[in-house]
Amino acid sequence: VSDIGLTILAQGCKRLVKLELVGCEGSFDGIKAIGSCCLMLEELVFVDHRMDDGWLAGVSFCENLKTLRFVSCKVIDGNPGLEEHLGFCVALEELHFQKCHLRDKNAMGAVFSVCRAAKEVVLQDCWGLDDAVFGLAVVCR
Repeated sequence: VSDIGLTILAQGCKRLVKLELVGCEGSFDGIKAIGSCCLMLEELVFVDHRMDDGWLAGVSFCENLKTLRFVSCKVIDGNPGLEEHLGFCVALEELHFQKCHLRDKNAMGAVFSVCRAAKEVVLQDCWGLDDAVFGLAVVCR
């Protein structure tokens, strides 16, 4: 699935509540389309994704997103861009990482910024965690 597929999905499934993307490609445009069209989306899951750099900023368009999950991801976002351009998910309650590589401090800082409203952060069987990565979570409530 690419940005075109994500856009077609978004336009055709406006009442979508949960979306799990496994091994998908795409970028900011595809994720923005999902967030802009699927207004009821509450859970978004990325499994072993192959998204282009900068895609993470598109997540902030998912205004009713309550849960964001990353499973078996080797890279979260190779170049998320400047923090002031990321936005954030105001309704987000849960952020989950399972079997992910989390050593990229820039990407983790961007994720925590986008998910700063999170009330619960779950880390399960992840690699690359150190005190500096945990320190980035201070932006979360």
